[in-house]
Amino acid sequence: MIEQHPNWFHDFHPMHSLILGSFPPHQSKHAFPFYYPNKQNRFWKVASLIAEMPLEVPLTEKEKAVEERKRIMEKLKLGIHDVGLEIKRNNNSSLDSNITILKYQDIRKIVSNHPELKRIVLLGFSAKNSAAHAFMRYLKEENIQAVFPDDFKIKSEQQFTVRFDNRILDCVILNSTSSASTVSVETLVNQFSKYLKWPD
Repeated sequence: MIEQHPNWFHDFHPMHSLILGSFPPHQSKHAFPFYYPNKQNRFWKVASLIAEMPLEVPLTEKEKAVEERKRIMEKLKLGIHDVGLEIKRNNNSSLDSNITILKYQDIRKIVSNHPELKRIVLLGFSAKNSAAHAFMRYLKEENIQAVFPDDFKIKSEQQFTVRFDNRILDCVILNSTSSASTVSVETLVNQFSKYLKWPD
């Protein structure tokens, strides 16, 4: 089945970090209409702990739940989007290994609209259509220059830089927050805090 991205992008300033996932899960897994909508995904738990803003709105109140998450993003100066614009999905699977990205989002446009943006964070790296692998293909397709360390491998906490026009941005690969991952919430919070916290 071919799917288009629901275009949930929440644009605000300042945005110092931009998290990129691969693509939202199948609609049957959406608890609310926003990024990381699967109740089993631990992304919002991790983000709320880093922001010190507990998630209090019940998921039955979908619009308020989305607004609560947007406030967390704004406190952390954290944008969120996905690499995929259009995908082909096998069955109703939410696994990155069961999607094929057909078209990419215009990441360059987001970077251009946010001169204050400092870092791109790629969540997930194991599957061929994970955020990290998909972003590498996007860079190649768009002829965007990237500089990798000599020992670079696509794995957790690997860092590199990309050049968007005349700007150089840091990029880092982090663990997926999917419930399929064996990494604990505590480990995720510690890892994400290194790359998502900025001075007020």
